[in-house]
Amino acid sequence: MSYHKRFVTPMLTACAVIGTLALTTAALFATGVVPANHADAAPAAIRSDDLGIGPKVVSLEGALDPADKVPVAEEAQKPDTMTTVQERAKAPLPKPKPKPKPASRPTAPAAGASAPSRATDTTGWLSAKASWYGPGFYGRNTASGAVLTTDMMNVAHRTLPFGTRIQFEYKGRTATAVVNDRGPFVGGRVFDLGPGTAGALGFSGVGTVRYRILGR
Repeated sequence: MSYHKRFVTPMLTACAVIGTLALTTAALFATGVVPANHADAAPAAIRSDDLGIGPKVVSLEGALDPADKVPVAEEAQKPDTMTTVQERAKAPLPKPKPKPKPASRPTAPAAGASAPSRATDTTGWLSAKASWYGPGFYGRNTASGAVLTTDMMNVAHRTLPFGTRIQFEYKGRTATAVVNDRGPFVGGRVFDLGPGTAGALGFSGVGTVRYRILGR
């Protein structure tokens, strides 16, 4: 007898029989023909006030002192220093502080000229030494190109732009002149009043006048 008939065929037959029996048994259990005996182990009753599993059980009843209990607030209390959104919305916004204006640097006086002294009031008036000119210059051109006349309301200054208007005051009289010439060229003097300006102020010679620059 060959090896295949002696060993392989019986093994295949046995496996087929075992498989058939397993499928048949499973079908009987699934359909309820054969009842299944399950080992239902009901756990021992555990009290609601016990903690733990098995024989080592700790009872919580009487373990805590009532004084150790922490009361739970029904509503959280906010600190007194806290500002709510509604309160912040009602609060006025703080006004920003104005930035300080940088102090302007004083301009250095021209060579040979004395710096004008500040007046004691706060209206922008200053004081300076002045002289006047006219005779011998009538009909001549000023530094700006204008022809000097006997009644011209002008004034000469070393650096102020042409067209700058300046109001002068001398012994209660006031007059407004326009810078259209350069001078004076004598040390210590700041202005050289034109003929019309000096006449309106009643000014002659050399003296101290008060002035304020009005602009152009």
